[in-house]
Amino acid sequence: MNEIFSFRLQRVLDYKEHVKNLKSEELARYRVQLDEERDTLNGLQAEKNTMAGTMDEKCSEGVRVEYLAQCNRYMDRLKTFIDKQTENVSEMEKMVEECRNDLTGASKEKEMLDRLRARHYQRFAYHLSKEQEKQLDDLVNNKKVNL
Repeated sequence: MNEIFSFRLQRVLDYKEHVKNLKSEELARYRVQLDEERDTLNGLQAEKNTMAGTMDEKCSEGVRVEYLAQCNRYMDRLKTFIDKQTENVSEMEKMVEECRNDLTGASKEKEMLDRLRARHYQRFAYHLSKEQEKQLDDLVNNKKVNL
């Protein structure tokens, strides 16, 4: 009667919970990194736009060719940095998506074990209630016999 519910796969369930938590922490770290990469890309693009505006203003005033050549080299380097940063952002987006898929898989595995544990508990509770009913019936029958 003093039976305590014990799930045989509790350690596996605990491990799956741990894996799920690790995956969500990893996803959070990747999202932060992705945001940082996007901020860097936006900063580079803003710098390029600012520089283009500055070059346009200087060209209308009339500037030396050396200045334009230097600005052009700077713009080319910015374009190279932007292309590289775009690749970094793309790579981080892939990493976030992959991590999200891993988290989804880990969550499904944990959820499956949670449902299994719930079914086992329902079975345990059902058998326990049947046993209690049986003991009550035996007690009532014993009282009737003794009277």
